[in-house]
Amino acid sequence: MQTVYFEKRDRSKLSQSMTQPSTDSIRSSWFQTLSTRSILSALVLGSALCALASGSIFMKIATQEMSANQVAFSRVLIAAIVFGVWNSLRSITHQEKPTSEIGWREVGLLTGAGASFASFVVLLAWSLAHTQVANATLLTHMMPIFTTFAGWLFLGQRFSRQFWIGLVIALMGAIAIGVGDLSLDSETIWGDVAALGSAVFIAIELLIVEQLRSKLATPVIAMSESAIASLVLLPLVLWNGAEILPPSFESGLAVLAAALITQVTGHGLLTYSLKQFSAGLVSVALLAVPMIAAGLAMVLFGQMIQWGNAIAFLVVLIGIYLTVSAPKNA
Repeated sequence: MQTVYFEKRDRSKLSQSMTQPSTDSIRSSWFQTLSTRSILSALVLGSALCALASGSIFMKIATQEMSANQVAFSRVLIAAIVFGVWNSLRSITHQEKPTSEIGWREVGLLTGAGASFASFVVLLAWSLAHTQVANATLLTHMMPIFTTFAGWLFLGQRFSRQFWIGLVIALMGAIAIGVGDLSLDSETIWGDVAALGSAVFIAIELLIVEQLRSKLATPVIAMSESAIASLVLLPLVLWNGAEILPPSFESGLAVLAAALITQVTGHGLLTYSLKQFSAGLVSVALLAVPMIAAGLAMVLFGQMIQWGNAIAFLVVLIGIYLTVSAPKNA
């Protein structure tokens, strides 16, 4: 009897030893999956930033023959068409229907997002015509101030002390980048005000999209927003008597690249990133766009970065790292 007892106990220990690695393997697999998702989310956001930064390069080429309003309208119109085709393909491949979950609340939010994005583009284009590019880019990317406070005030979002410290550091670095270019000309001041206004509207757009992302798919949001933005911009283009089509192949190619790379890829990936990160965090990450654009300009146009700007860029990177690594609901 004693021998049988020890045999049963040995079998029990053997069974536990055989099942234990399986449990550890499942646990390890879960952590690896979680880590992989985090890495992929960060890569998606980084790709969005690079795509958005390339927009300034395409804008510089296109605006040699077209107005900023024309480029903006063409970009969002092409994007609306591309996302419309994407939604059609999703329906054909038996994915969820893009319009099945849209109610009056979603329609209102989509309208607000499209109008806000159109206002952002118009004000940014106007500011670029009345102030320096560095000023307009810098002030536009100060949107974290508005998204953070709006998220805290209206959406109940909470941010840790590390997030606020990182936000302050990033904003200080961004201000240092353009402080040497600021002037007191009345025309330049109005251009700066327009750039700040564009920051307000893009902040509103980001907050609205964050609410929509939990209800609607990314192609639906991007298509609807781009279509509404193009409808808002069309009267402005016609009012100025400008032609809708690009005047040359070079400008047309630049507009197409701005639409496919900046608007479709960049804004689409940015919309998807809002499911993984808060609007305030995404807005702070967008502070990297001027740095990426400066790097592209240095490579393509030979525009070297001064030591002062390089130090300021490093400060912005430190601030972005602190905000990205900070806990969300502390």
